[in-house]
Amino acid sequence: MSRERNIKSTKKSEKIESDHDDYTSAQKEKDVSVSKPSGVQTFAKIYYVLMPVLVVIIAGLLTFAVTRQETATIVKGTTKETGTGKGGKAKETPKKEVLLTAEELAKHDGSDPNIPVYLAILGRIYDVDKGRRHYEVGSGYNVFAGRDSTPSFVTGKFAREDATDDVKGLSPEDMMGVKGWLDFYRKDYTYVGKLIGRYYDSEGKPTEALQEAKALIKEGQRLQKLQDAENKRFPGCNSRWSKDEGSLVWCSENSAGINRDWVGVPRRMFKPGKKDPKCVCVKATGPSSDTGEGNEGDLNNPNMKLYPGCGKYDVSCKL
Repeated sequence: MSRERNIKSTKKSEKIESDHDDYTSAQKEKDVSVSKPSGVQTFAKIYYVLMPVLVVIIAGLLTFAVTRQETATIVKGTTKETGTGKGGKAKETPKKEVLLTAEELAKHDGSDPNIPVYLAILGRIYDVDKGRRHYEVGSGYNVFAGRDSTPSFVTGKFAREDATDDVKGLSPEDMMGVKGWLDFYRKDYTYVGKLIGRYYDSEGKPTEALQEAKALIKEGQRLQKLQDAENKRFPGCNSRWSKDEGSLVWCSENSAGINRDWVGVPRRMFKPGKKDPKCVCVKATGPSSDTGEGNEGDLNNPNMKLYPGCGKYDVSCKL
């Protein structure tokens, strides 16, 4: 009996342990199932974490796009001329354009140290305050400060009482000089706006006077191309003077800075409207540049005259 009770007791103990193990295993599985999130729960957590981040990113992109569009849009009354970019080219940055009357521009004549110095050329106003010492009262270029004195750039009239903004009477070549100065200010100084008057009306629109000035510049450019072609055809001579030897002119393959595959001979070139002749090198072989015929180059050109005491084919002449 005692043995049977022991056996029953042992079996009962084993059963209790077995039941305990089963309970423990089931509880672990339950705990795991509880702690392990479902797919929906995982998506929800990711959604709530990433959604604010996405909103911030999208808002930032929209702000960037709008800002860039506003920057790229140049509304009426703005300009793009300011500063210098790569390769010496004018760097374009949107900037407010102003329209000034002659009276308003006159306040920028360099007499007040608290007001920047402005000048106008063909009605376009530039801030030249960084070079104030050249334009302030008493300086050499004060004729340009606080006003438009365009012709003075090429006529040399630097007295304020003699200066004017009217370019009538200037030649196309003179206007090419004006254009050179205009390009200089465009490159090196800050564009401000336009002067209401001869070249721009009260709305900043070009006047007939400006169109005429531009036509003169265009004619000057045409003449400059012709002159460049002539210079290649008839390059200038090399020259030297000394007290003992006097003047000497001669030709070479790169005289006047024009490289070529011929030397040429010195000649006096007379041009209509020019009082004094110019020493040029004339091609002495091959066909004429005018007719394409012959074998003496341009020696027979009617504008060319031989220097006294110089041979027909001499490459240098002592004057």
